[in-house]
Amino acid sequence: MDRRTFSLGGFSLAALAASQPALAARKTKKPAPAVAPRKLGQSDVIVLGAGVSGLQAAWMLEQEGQSVTVIEARERVGGRIWTLLDQPGYPEMGFNSMAAGYGRGLDAANRAGVEMVEVGARWRSGPPPLLWINGKPMTRAEWAAFPGNPLPDKLKMLMPGEVVSKVVSDNNRLADWTSWHDPANAALDISLYEYLKAQGLSDAAIHLCNDIAPYYGVNAWDVSSLMMEYNDGFVKGQAAAGAGSLSAKGGNIHLATGMAKLLKGDVLLGREVVAITQDGASVTVHIADGSTFSAPRVICSLPFSALRNVKVLPALEGMQAQAVGQLGYQPISMVFVTANAPFWDVDKLAPGMWTDGPLGNVMPQRYGADPNEITGFIVQARGNLALYWDRMGAEAAKAMVVRQIETLRPAAKGKVSAHSYFSWAGERFNGGDVSYFGPGQVKWLDEMIKPAGRVHFCGEHTAQGARGLEGALESAERVALEVLTA
Repeated sequence: MDRRTFSLGGFSLAALAASQPALAARKTKKPAPAVAPRKLGQSDVIVLGAGVSGLQAAWMLEQEGQSVTVIEARERVGGRIWTLLDQPGYPEMGFNSMAAGYGRGLDAANRAGVEMVEVGARWRSGPPPLLWINGKPMTRAEWAAFPGNPLPDKLKMLMPGEVVSKVVSDNNRLADWTSWHDPANAALDISLYEYLKAQGLSDAAIHLCNDIAPYYGVNAWDVSSLMMEYNDGFVKGQAAAGAGSLSAKGGNIHLATGMAKLLKGDVLLGREVVAITQDGASVTVHIADGSTFSAPRVICSLPFSALRNVKVLPALEGMQAQAVGQLGYQPISMVFVTANAPFWDVDKLAPGMWTDGPLGNVMPQRYGADPNEITGFIVQARGNLALYWDRMGAEAAKAMVVRQIETLRPAAKGKVSAHSYFSWAGERFNGGDVSYFGPGQVKWLDEMIKPAGRVHFCGEHTAQGARGLEGALESAERVALEVLTA
């Protein structure tokens, strides 16, 4: 599919059938007769994981007459969608919003009966966040003139968090970003560090602008520049579709629960998969409580960080085994903070903060009835800082965040409280947030998504033309067609 197809259009099996002869033939057949009642978990296909990719794949297969059982280790659906429904403004700990070009996402929300509301203006409103270096606040102009600014002259006006995306965008080597995983581009798959050095950034600049709060990975050495250029192309395609940012009214978790309600088959929660075994025409899924489920086909939407803890027999081989064992997942940890008084009106400083210290990034949330009201703050750590917070433990990290805010902003003393701590790296069934490729690993993609016998793979980490939630849904389309035409 080209970029317009996946950016702007919702899914249609009939439309895709034209390019899939076997599926087109299926569509000309008469409707299948009603399927006889089945025992719990007995189905044509078992889907592992109740994130949006697994839920979407299950729904698509049911539309084609397949019976499906979804098995989820958590006691909830949604995967990397997680909303704090007990906190003001319903803060998001995972998936935050979808762009106007998320055709698949908007289609899924419409099917699920979920109202999407525009939120981009809310998080763009208010004064821009200040940069805090060595505990001192700086405006953009002050930073540009700061003697300690390590950026090249042409970049000195950029805040540190803006630099990497700007450099990648201005120097993207891909004539067609959708070809990023083509073997012809393998020579471009170098580390982000090498890429940024070639663009004139010093080690000090790379550390400040990437490693303190990396978009992907834990430092510039462990991230593929080729993947960053692919991401840049995807983002530009989304921007071309419109500037809006949309979230589910009342919290994004309603998108996942709404998708789950559309399914006819069982969605079994609290079933941790410990093994997947194949024997002839059957695949058996083994659960930690000793129960088993079998079906002719299994779709695995588990992130590889979770799949590497599952015994798979026959064992995976080659690049697929490498990817399962090594694919990176982004460490992100967050604390939700509320304020009982607007301390930012007292010290006359912007409420948002980008810091080079242990506090990380402080992002005001404006999700109340009044779009100007700050309902709280998401304080976020990425990469190594997230892992550092995790080693502290939740309560110590929350106390540190409050202490740091009060130290940097004396007007906040006694006015802020830390409520919720969430670590994606510490999340047992995810082991990190969004996936990322290291240098030299993009060649894994086309191999790691291939079926292993009767086990098929989907999930955001297997997407070829989109990222995030849209990528998860893209992968569901591919795997559903794969199963139907097998």
